[in-house]
Amino acid sequence: MFGWKRWAAPLLLGVLGLACGDDAEGIQPSADDQTTLQTALTGLEDGDELVLGAGTFRLTDVLGVNGKADVVIRGQGMDETILDFSGQEVGGAGLDLTNMERVVVSDLSIMDAEGNGLRIRGSDGVVIRNVRAGWTAESSTDNGKYAIYPVQCQNVLVEGSEALNSADAGFYMGQVTNGIMRNNVARGNVAGFEVENSVNCEVHDNLAEDNTGGILVFELPGLPMQGAGTLVRDNEVRANDRANFGEPGSTVGLIPAGTGIFILAANDVEIRDNVIADNRSIGVAVISYDTLLALEGEASTGDPDYDTLSEDIWIHDNEMTDNGLEPGSSGDALAMILGLIQAFTGEPFPEDLEDVVYDGFYPEDAGPETLCLSSDPPTFIDIDAAGLVMEDPVISRDPTPHLCDGTPRPSVTLAFEG
Repeated sequence: MFGWKRWAAPLLLGVLGLACGDDAEGIQPSADDQTTLQTALTGLEDGDELVLGAGTFRLTDVLGVNGKADVVIRGQGMDETILDFSGQEVGGAGLDLTNMERVVVSDLSIMDAEGNGLRIRGSDGVVIRNVRAGWTAESSTDNGKYAIYPVQCQNVLVEGSEALNSADAGFYMGQVTNGIMRNNVARGNVAGFEVENSVNCEVHDNLAEDNTGGILVFELPGLPMQGAGTLVRDNEVRANDRANFGEPGSTVGLIPAGTGIFILAANDVEIRDNVIADNRSIGVAVISYDTLLALEGEASTGDPDYDTLSEDIWIHDNEMTDNGLEPGSSGDALAMILGLIQAFTGEPFPEDLEDVVYDGFYPEDAGPETLCLSSDPPTFIDIDAAGLVMEDPVISRDPTPHLCDGTPRPSVTLAFEG
């Protein structure tokens, strides 16, 4: 348990000009919110709780904290306490926490920041609860990349939060060991939820709606940490048909509009008990990085330690309806692949696409069972990306080689949940 101390009116009379008898809780908006809040954050000691009052705080720079333990930063609710960074002139984030141990951020909104909304780096024991972060403009390339952004952290819990209109990922969990994202809502982002190069993560009971792609599990080259082990369960992944407004040339910028779940070069992923519906291009895609290299005309990632293949993927017990009814309608990478299939095989351009799209790359020593489909398998297509490169693809819609049971992933247990 924490021995909380509270940054409330009696402790900040000189800074805030509050009377001890005031009914308002916490720091109130002032004529100089930037100085007021940064002074309070700088003055935090281990074990402190910083309470922000209701209202809109107007900021012009990043708010930062470094190297504290057992700290809580909380407002009065995501509709009540607003950190407005629309006037921010410098900084790569709105609220930026670094090298923390056991930190809780809760009950506030972080809007229109430069770069990223809430960024937490290099920390152990992170709880983000009831936080809304994002941008007011829809589908703008000027928006920041990540709304809620724990990176290079351990024991991370993100729950009850909202991410809006990010030009990359709304919820991004990157290079994290032991992470949970649960009971969150992502709307209007390029990627709703993304787990990237992370170990032992769980994404469950979330809503991903009206993004370009709902849930992404990526393993990318050139990063200091290799990931494995993600459980994606009990989510609603609906109507993620927003046009991709990600940075041109970025990996997320290649995600086809209308994608439910996208697995890229990831290992040990279980996808179960999700509702995946009304995503116009793809229900679930399982793709290797080799396919991206081919699309980009590249021969290598340049990372000798990087494994390009998606391996040990288990997809089962999902409810998949009305996905892939308009494949390639956005003129994106998927449209190009389907056009190549048409050109090389003579198959007509499809009016609809199967629920699970697989590029057919798997390790020779593992065989096709490295992708398992079980429990009433969904409709399936192997697009034979390697054959496409050679202009002689063998397209298969037969799931039989992939009918197997994978290894169930346990739920993630965190050392700290606030």
